[in-house]
Amino acid sequence: MLPADAEKFSIYKEIESKISLAVAYRTRQCDTITVPQAITFAWRLGVKNAPEKPRWIVIGFETGESGDQTRNPAIFDHVNLKNMYVMLNSTRYPAVDYNLSFANQQFSRAYGDASLFGIRYFGMDELITR
Repeated sequence: MLPADAEKFSIYKEIESKISLAVAYRTRQCDTITVPQAITFAWRLGVKNAPEKPRWIVIGFETGESGDQTRNPAIFDHVNLKNMYVMLNSTRYPAVDYNLSFANQQFSRAYGDASLFGIRYFGMDELITR
């Protein structure tokens, strides 16, 4: 995506004046836990100090891949997940329950959200990711 001509002119003027420009970079954080064998659980995530605010939380489940070289750790397991959400500063994401049922092939909303992540975060072509 390119800036509009008016914005380009403003940026060129700042570059010519040799002022310092603040530039933000993407940071990544990976936290893992062992999930208890329970119906529900809560996990408090800490956010490291950074100039950028978190925009995405990616959640994946694996069963038994740790230390097993015959299993692909990049393929996640559905673990019969029915619903999940994140509470961030008393705001719930997503606002509406997923109501998943892998046994009944009801997971299109979760799949759609995962493919939208590829489009929005990586800038992938929608025709390729869907």
